[in-house]
Amino acid sequence: MEINKRILASIFVISMLAFSLGYGTMSLFNDTETSKGNTFTAGTLDLKVDGKDDLKVAKYFEVVDVKPGASGFVVIALRNVGSIPGTADIHIKEVTNTEGANPEPETNTAEPGDLGGVLLITIQYDANGNGDYGDAGETIVTDAINSLNCVSKDLGPLGAGDSRNLKISWEVPSGVGNDIMGDIVTFNIEFSLKQA
Repeated sequence: MEINKRILASIFVISMLAFSLGYGTMSLFNDTETSKGNTFTAGTLDLKVDGKDDLKVAKYFEVVDVKPGASGFVVIALRNVGSIPGTADIHIKEVTNTEGANPEPETNTAEPGDLGGVLLITIQYDANGNGDYGDAGETIVTDAINSLNCVSKDLGPLGAGDSRNLKISWEVPSGVGNDIMGDIVTFNIEFSLKQA
């Protein structure tokens, strides 16, 4: 009889445990919503120079018969065709001077040539986008091209889809004399756009 009570008590405890476990799995009201197709897409930063990419960018200067008092300029359109804003800059690099021809009036015929030391370059950015490089424009630098070698100049912000013009002027001062006769200076212009 004592064993039967113990067996009954054990069966009761096991039944209660089974009931409580079953009760815990019973459902109450619920609702589930799912957000599907979540993605991240990287933005783009793409600079066009006069509408072109790297290998198709024009050679902007091929000036011959440079003389004291001569000057000129080019206007270059920069456009961010990407989807995120950036900061544009210009970098004059690989400036190389050579003596070139040495006619009799030239007094300094030693290499390298002298033209890069006197050829003044002025870089201006159209600050308002209206083609005004005077007081409304922003002069970035005016210096001899030799001094600009390997110097990067900040041109300011260029938002996604925005265009700005850059004016590069050159001038040979009238008092430079015969030392630049026949001299040659070559250089590269690198444009870049960095994430703002």
